[in-house]
Amino acid sequence: MTSSSDTAPLWRYLRLNDFTRPSPTTKETVRKGVTGFWHKLIGDSKSAEPIRAQDELKRLSDELYTQIAPEPNWTERVTALNEALEKGLATRVSRVQIVIGAPFSGITETLEHWAQHRGIKIIKPPRSEAILNQDQQWLQCLEDEGSARPLVIPHLERCYLRHHHGLKLIRQLLQWLSTRPGYCVLGCSSWAWAYFSKALQAEKFFPIPWTLEALSQEHLQQWFGNLNTSQQEETFIFRQLDNGDFVIPPSKNNSFTEKTQQRCTSVSVDSDDTPRPEVSAFLTDLAAYSRGNPGVAWALWRQSLQVVPETENDNQDHAPDLDKPIQDHTIWVKPWSQIQHLTSSELADRSTLQILHTLLLHGPLPASLLIELLPLSGFEIRQVLTYLEHRSFLISAQEQWQLTPLGYPAVRQALEDEGYLVDPL
Repeated sequence: MTSSSDTAPLWRYLRLNDFTRPSPTTKETVRKGVTGFWHKLIGDSKSAEPIRAQDELKRLSDELYTQIAPEPNWTERVTALNEALEKGLATRVSRVQIVIGAPFSGITETLEHWAQHRGIKIIKPPRSEAILNQDQQWLQCLEDEGSARPLVIPHLERCYLRHHHGLKLIRQLLQWLSTRPGYCVLGCSSWAWAYFSKALQAEKFFPIPWTLEALSQEHLQQWFGNLNTSQQEETFIFRQLDNGDFVIPPSKNNSFTEKTQQRCTSVSVDSDDTPRPEVSAFLTDLAAYSRGNPGVAWALWRQSLQVVPETENDNQDHAPDLDKPIQDHTIWVKPWSQIQHLTSSELADRSTLQILHTLLLHGPLPASLLIELLPLSGFEIRQVLTYLEHRSFLISAQEQWQLTPLGYPAVRQALEDEGYLVDPL
C-alpha cells in the first residue's frame, strides 16, 4: 500500500536483525533527561499562547472517532506479508517461515488473513490444560495432517506455558516442524520468541524471523491520513493545540488556500515550488514512544484528539477567515508534552512485574492460570489484577486478562529497568 508512486510502502516486513525503532525529537530527549527539569523551571521563552484554551474543547464523539480514526484494518498488510514470505521461501534455506510481532502490532490478524487468502489451514493452539498435562493428542492430530501439507500456526506463544510441565509440547513441536518437508508459517509474540530463543535456542532451528518495519513519523502521517473515511466534501484539518501547526497536512483537493496553509505551519519547498509542510514533531515523538508499534500509536493518537463543541463549529458553509484561527472541521491535537502517559513508576512492586511479565510471555490469561504459573497466592494475584485494571494497565475480556495498548510502553520500560527478559522490538 502506497500513497503515491514516489513514496515508500506504508507497510513493509523485514528480517528481525534489520529492525530499528524511531528516535524522538531532541526536545523530547532533553525534556525526559536531567536538563529537562531545568527547562521546566525556567520555562520556554519562545512559547506562545495556545491557539485554543483547553477548557474550550471536548473529546470526540464515537461517530467522529469512527470516521477519522477507526479500528485498524490489518488486511491492508497482507500484500506486504506475502512479499516477505515469498522471498523467504525462495531462499530455500527452510520450509518454515516465522513472523513475530509486539503486542498490538496486528501480527496474528494479518497472518490469519494471509492464510485464508491462500487457502492454507490455520492450526488453533492446544488448551492450556493439555499443555500442563503433557497431553500428546494435539501434536498427534497435527502430525496426522501430513508432513507435506502447508500449515499456519498463528499463535506459537500459546503452545507452551512457562512451567516445569509446560515446555515438553513446544520442544516436540519445534523439533517436528524443523524436519517436516511441508511449508509452514509460524506467528509468534515477540516476547515469547525472546523466551524461546533464550530457553530453547529456537533460533538455531529456523531462519531469522520476519517482523513489521517500525512506523516512522512519515508513516504515521500517511497512515492516520488514510484512516480518515470522511467523504470528499468533508475536510478535516489536524492542528496542534499550542501553536496551530498542522499535524497532518491538508490534502491538495481541500478548500484551504496556500496562504492559509503557510499561516498555520512552517513549510519547506519541493523542487516544483510546491509548499510542503514539515513532518510534525508530535508524530516524531509518538513514533519513538510507541517504538513504531501501529496499535500503540493508534491508541495514543485517538487519545490526543479533541474538537470544538458544535455550538462553535456549526458554520461549515463559510469560507475560512485568514485573520482568525481556522475552526471549520478542525481536529485539535494535544501537544506531546500534555499527553497523560501511564508511568512505569506505578509498577515497582515485584508481584506486579511478575504478573505483567507472564502476561507478555503468553498473551491473555485467566486469573486461574496465573495462579498455576506464579509463586503467588490467588488473593495476591487478584488484588494486583484489580489494581492494574483500575490504573488502565490491564483489561479483562471474557475472563482473560491482557495489557492495554496505552499501558504497554510503561510496562515494557518497567520490566526492562528491572532486568527482566524483554522482547527485541
